[in-house]
Amino acid sequence: MTEKFIQDNLKSGSLVIDMGLISARVASKAPAVIREITQLYRDYSFSKSADSWYDYSIGIKKPPTLRALIKPQAIFEFDNNTPFKPLPFAHAYPLFEWGLNWSVANHLHDYLILHAAVLEKGGKALVLPAPPGSGKSTLCAMLALSGWRLMSDEMTVIDLRSGNVIPFVRPICLKNNSITLIKNLFPDTYVSRVAIDTQKGNVAHVRPPQNAVERKCEEAQIEAIVFPKYNSNSETKLEVLTQTETFESLIENAFNFDLFGHDGFELLAGTVKHSKSYYCEYSDFADLEPKLSALVS
Repeated sequence: MTEKFIQDNLKSGSLVIDMGLISARVASKAPAVIREITQLYRDYSFSKSADSWYDYSIGIKKPPTLRALIKPQAIFEFDNNTPFKPLPFAHAYPLFEWGLNWSVANHLHDYLILHAAVLEKGGKALVLPAPPGSGKSTLCAMLALSGWRLMSDEMTVIDLRSGNVIPFVRPICLKNNSITLIKNLFPDTYVSRVAIDTQKGNVAHVRPPQNAVERKCEEAQIEAIVFPKYNSNSETKLEVLTQTETFESLIENAFNFDLFGHDGFELLAGTVKHSKSYYCEYSDFADLEPKLSALVS
């Protein structure tokens, strides 16, 4: 689709973005949202809401109050409801991405969803669960821009029947120093403008590789689970985790494990049983990447 099609339908509230796992009707007149969706979602399929079915209706708008004229704010709308407090208008685009994450994590209950990045190589998936500040998204971006297929930066979506990962390909969210790092290492990659002083620090988003978007419906079997931690003073080390340690850590990183009872337990236990599991600490990506490749070879 042309940029004009994307921009005109965003403004009118009739743009539908096909993300594979879900599709969303998106409405916004915020310049940052229009600019970044046009650029970051460039390789996705688009349609008009009148011509296609969609899962969620999402909007980024200004509050209808006089205060918006004095101190502009942005609100996130989900199916005409406002689940969050407004954010500064300068944070409108990150709010769109965060709101979309919230929408899926809280409403898509056909799958087990982990808070973890996931990438694929040779048909096998590498899952990277980690708490904020561990460098997960930075590592995810480096792998995705170095030949691995991006499946998701934020959510590992697991099919309850097959145990395979369903892709949810979206822009990768970078924070603070990672933004400059990725720009310097991958100068040809599109990175959004930086949103300053958000609730997560300075934030920017990386456009997903075109190949990842084209393969957004291609599942992969989990081969390895690695809990990464960036440490500027550390040599690369991979420490084997027990099945119990891995299982407990995955539950802590699951959005909706409690919904599935015995089925969820069996699924996660089976995933752990058939996967290699490690804690990883590193400072040198060039040294780490071959070791991760070996885990899925």
